Amino acid sequence: MKLWDSPRTSFPYSFDEVVSAFWDRYPNSHAKHILSEDVLERQITDNTIVTKKLIIKQGSSILKRVPRWISRMTDIRVVPVIEESVYDRVSKKLVTYTRNVSHLSLFELHERCVYKPSELYDLQDQQTHPALLTDVLRSVTVSIDCGRMSSVYEQVLLMGFKKSINNTTKGMFEKLEEKFGVKHLANEKMKLIKEKLIKSSSNLVTHVKCEEEHENH
Repeated sequence: MKLWDSPRTSFPYSFDEVVSAFWDRYPNSHAKHILSEDVLERQITDNTIVTKKLIIKQGSSILKRVPRWISRMTDIRVVPVIEESVYDRVSKKLVTYTRNVSHLSLFELHERCVYKPSELYDLQDQQTHPALLTDVLRSVTVSIDCGRMSSVYEQVLLMGFKKSINNTTKGMFEKLEEKFGVKHLANEKMKLIKEKLIKSSSNLVTHVKCEEEHENH
């Protein structure tokens, strides 16, 4: 089993805007592999919204990175996943849990994300425009039971997240800009933040590799 925590990233939108876009993020042009999305349960209280969704994904490009001759995972055409999200209006957090619910004999992939108002926004900006940024903290656990090759498969799946998370980021930006537009406030600064976020998503695999090399030493 491999556990990986991504670097902190931020969206240049308020927490409420990011939550709204998250619930409505499909379809978008960067998520063509999503076949369907259905709400199974939703519980609403005064301060929380708890949602469970069934999301059907086309055969993951991540799985196809595994060479066909060493794994049956490349034959997977459809991957149903359960996504559970907990929105807390008081604590200003949205926590999501996503896991595959099929092909469990081949692999298990769990993802946890925490969305919250950013702690990185400098004091001067906070005084003028509070909570413009929203942080995203992401962790992934991959588990494969294939004997001595398990570690190799797990590393390949983690590397596949490079493209996956990059597209997820682009899709969220697309929805945010569609719903709320490009902010007129500090447009140039927002552009730089956006470019930095997408770039950091592209470098996530390098981050994982460096950490693992460090552990091996």
